[in-house]
Amino acid sequence: MTVALLGTVLLASPALAVCKQKTTGYFRLLQRGGTFIPTAPKGLGTSQINQPLTRRRGQPERGQKVILNRKKGNCLACHIINVLKQQPFHGEVGPNLSSVGRKYTEGQLRQFIVDSRVFNPRTLMPSYFIKTGLVNVIKKHRGKTILSAQEIEDVVAFLKTMR
Repeated sequence: MTVALLGTVLLASPALAVCKQKTTGYFRLLQRGGTFIPTAPKGLGTSQINQPLTRRRGQPERGQKVILNRKKGNCLACHIINVLKQQPFHGEVGPNLSSVGRKYTEGQLRQFIVDSRVFNPRTLMPSYFIKTGLVNVIKKHRGKTILSAQEIEDVVAFLKTMR
């Protein structure tokens, strides 16, 4: 949201009339004094992956296991999920996920997990299903995704139960 607001403020600025635009990946960059500033393009908030990544439907029970697994999803490191309050160490870096199933469509949730940079180019959240365009990836993990397509579908199924 901050990036979108920043983009709105910058786009309204008369000084931007002399800025160059460049497109990279999912978002536009405006060059100002040699620095590229990410701005949200029109319609970015509606980005989603509507088609499931697998033929097999996601299972919420398996999704919960992925979310709790510290070597896989590790979602509680950054997020609070009220239905998992018995689990220790909920983080507060990311938003509370307790009602995301009501706020977002399956396609939007899938997009958040696959590559949340679509919504916020400066996010700290990892891109769980992207293999390229990443920086500082240790050698043994290069060219691999964090989660499998089925694990993504399972997590989406679990998050849809969060109402």
